[in-house]
Amino acid sequence: MSKFLLLLGVSGVGKSSIIEELTKLDSRFVYISPYMTRPLRDGEKNKIPITNEQMDEMWKKNELLAINELYGIRYATPRLPIIQALNEKNFPVLDWPISKIRTMRQAFPNQLYVVYIVPPSIEVLQQRLKDGRDKDGSRLINAKEELSAYWASQYKGCYDFEIVSEVDQIIKVAQAIYKKYIA
Repeated sequence: MSKFLLLLGVSGVGKSSIIEELTKLDSRFVYISPYMTRPLRDGEKNKIPITNEQMDEMWKKNELLAINELYGIRYATPRLPIIQALNEKNFPVLDWPISKIRTMRQAFPNQLYVVYIVPPSIEVLQQRLKDGRDKDGSRLINAKEELSAYWASQYKGCYDFEIVSEVDQIIKVAQAIYKKYIA
């Protein structure tokens, strides 16, 4: 039975890059493209921009598993692509906020493999967030809060595997996740 791979971790830890590497390692990985209520950023290609009204309509039709609001943007997770990927024995993969892990555990009991990705340091994370995503500093503030909770072991039991996203080591990180996931 294939499992739904969830990558958890703070903004800027490299989840999107790791997902990209995983899809290169094994064609069975299927990225579950979220819907969002903002335009695509330059170079962004794996998300689907829609209006708030479209998202609300999809929610009413039960087409969405969850809607999360992050940094003033609404993100929605479609239900059907996950189910299709699992039925086809593929490996659905998605980055997900740890604060919403219960939603996924309820929707996919015994079908999740959850990885928590940690930055090597706050300083490295600060550098990574200087790419224009964190103009007001809120992502770094939220990241520090989440990492404090993580380091205080408040998330123990929420994930199956944890790994540090070392600088310039995305391929190695993806390979390590892949080995654990496939095992």
